[in-house]
Amino acid sequence: MGYAAGGAVIASATVIGNVMFGRAHLEDIVIVYVLGIVLVAMRWSLGAAVGTAVASVLACDWFFVPPYHTFAIADPKHIVTLVIVGLIAVVVNRLTERVRDQAANAHEAQRRAEAEQLRSSLLSSVSHDLRTPLAVITGTATTLLDPRLDPASRTELVEAIVQEADRLERLVRNLLDVTRVEAGALRVHKEWQPIEEVVGTALASVERVLGERPIKTNLPAELLAPFDALLVQQVLVNLLENAAKYTGPASPIEIVATRTKDEVEIVVADRGPGVPRGDEMRIFEKFYRAEKGKGGGAGLGLTICKAVVVAHGGRMWADNGAEGGATFHFTLPLDGEPPVMEAEAKP
Repeated sequence: MGYAAGGAVIASATVIGNVMFGRAHLEDIVIVYVLGIVLVAMRWSLGAAVGTAVASVLACDWFFVPPYHTFAIADPKHIVTLVIVGLIAVVVNRLTERVRDQAANAHEAQRRAEAEQLRSSLLSSVSHDLRTPLAVITGTATTLLDPRLDPASRTELVEAIVQEADRLERLVRNLLDVTRVEAGALRVHKEWQPIEEVVGTALASVERVLGERPIKTNLPAELLAPFDALLVQQVLVNLLENAAKYTGPASPIEIVATRTKDEVEIVVADRGPGVPRGDEMRIFEKFYRAEKGKGGGAGLGLTICKAVVVAHGGRMWADNGAEGGATFHFTLPLDGEPPVMEAEAKP
């Protein structure tokens, strides 16, 4: 590519020099050639730059230096001019390579600094959230060793351990997921399947977290979409856990799925305090946590949700519902056509 570009540059410089200046203005023509050499030297290799410079010298000599259409040079000063043209190519290429190396080193240093900042932020953000459930589990388990406990108290303590263990498991799961996202290891395996099925699986997995909250769903049974079931289930689980974190034990949660021409939109709405005004996009950033949230968390759940949705080629956003509360929307593109189900043969 570099040598091809050099040839194009030489041809262009020759035409421009002949049309604009003619043979009487050799200095201006040389400047045109030098400009072309500089462009090649800045973009491509040293070999391409030197080759362009040598070919430019030959072209300039052939077309513009008397005697014309020969490589002989009558005036010695023209030799000096043409040698300088070649040296310019080498110098510009070396300077460009130096700038590229410095830019690469700066980029690498910035990447390392960002990675270190991410690790520090991660440790700072989750240290408290890891210690809290562990402390509760340890203290509660120690209390269970007391033989004087009555059965009701013992059951209550066991439930507390299970609750904190679930909380710890969710935190660790989100940490692992965000690590996959940051490492670019998130792989999507799409299959056509019912939306109703993945929503049901997600609801079952967070049944203990949701407690007695009434769940209203509007999911057409025939609604299919191509998606990775495990990843989309994780999105729904995170959204439902988020709704449970910000709402009371009797607050309703609604899940709705609708189809447009080229995508399926899934909505998870609650009746909590809603999204703070101006934070509709910020809530998807790493480590962001609203002050009113209960139950801790590293502020990674929504970040993971959006990363999964984007990996599917969809969109995700949040707003406040007309009746109050937060409403989370995400879409799944309808790529291709769903498989045709063969009718069962009658006996």
